[in-house]
Amino acid sequence: MQASNPIANGHVKRHKIAVVSAKGGAGTTSLIANIAWGLSQLSQTSVACADLDFLTGDLDLQFSVQANNALLEMLQFPDRLEPVIYQRSGVKVNDDLYLFTGYASGFELHFWPDVASMDKVSDFCLEQANHVIWDIPAFCLRDKVGFETLNRSDIRVVIVEPTLASIRSSNQLLTKLASTDSLDTRTIVVLNHTKPAAQSLITTNDVAATLDRKLDVEIPYSPEDMRTGNALGLLAINQKSRSAKALKKLVAVISGESKVSKPSVFRWRKGA
Repeated sequence: MQASNPIANGHVKRHKIAVVSAKGGAGTTSLIANIAWGLSQLSQTSVACADLDFLTGDLDLQFSVQANNALLEMLQFPDRLEPVIYQRSGVKVNDDLYLFTGYASGFELHFWPDVASMDKVSDFCLEQANHVIWDIPAFCLRDKVGFETLNRSDIRVVIVEPTLASIRSSNQLLTKLASTDSLDTRTIVVLNHTKPAAQSLITTNDVAATLDRKLDVEIPYSPEDMRTGNALGLLAINQKSRSAKALKKLVAVISGESKVSKPSVFRWRKGA
C-alpha cells in the first residue's frame, strides 16, 4: 500500500501515531522525541506527544522541559476536556509541539485509564493538533489499554533492536497487528542499533528475514549523538550525523513523504 502525502490540497491529514518496542531497551523514547520534533518542523503541522509510562517515563528529559502529571487528570475526566485545557495541561516544547505526561509523584500508580478514556483523549488532542503520538512502553502491551492504543492508531511504529528477544517479540506483535490491518492503517518497522555491530552476530538481513519484511528505516549505532544531544538540549535529528539523516528519513516515512515497505518474500531458514 502506498503512503499518501499528508500535505495535500492545502491541508494536513490528522493521524493517531503509536510508537512501541515489543521488548524494553530498544531506545524507543529517544526515537519518539526525535520523531515528534521532526514532524513539528513540517509545514502546517502541529504535534501532541503523550507518554503512557507514568512511573519511569522521561520524555521531558529528552525535550529538556519540566513535566507535570496533567495527563492523568485528562484521562480520569475525559468528558471535561475543553480546548483551553490543551495548552494548560500540555508542556510547550515549541510552537507546534506540546508534551503531555502523567508522571506520578511517588513510586506507586493508583490510576490506570480504560480504552474509552484513551480514545477520548486521543480524539481531543487531534482536534487541537495534526498528529498525536503515544509513547507506549513495552510492558503496556500486556494490558488491553496499551495494545488497543497501538492497534487503533492510524500509524503504528514498531522499534526492533538486533537481538533474539526483541526480534521474536516483535514478530509476535507484528503478526497480531497484521490480523487487524486495514486500508486506513500503516505499520512501520524500524531497526534501531543499540550496540556496536561487532558485538552482535545478528545482521540487518537476519532481522528482515525473520520478520519476513523489509525494514522501513535503519537507525545506526551512535550513542554519542544521543548523549551529546541530551546533554546540550539538542536532539539528534538536529545534528549533522548519520543518525540525523536516518531520523529525518523516519519522519518522512511517517509523514507520508516516503513510501512504506510491504511485507517481503523473505523466509527464515535455519542455519541462514
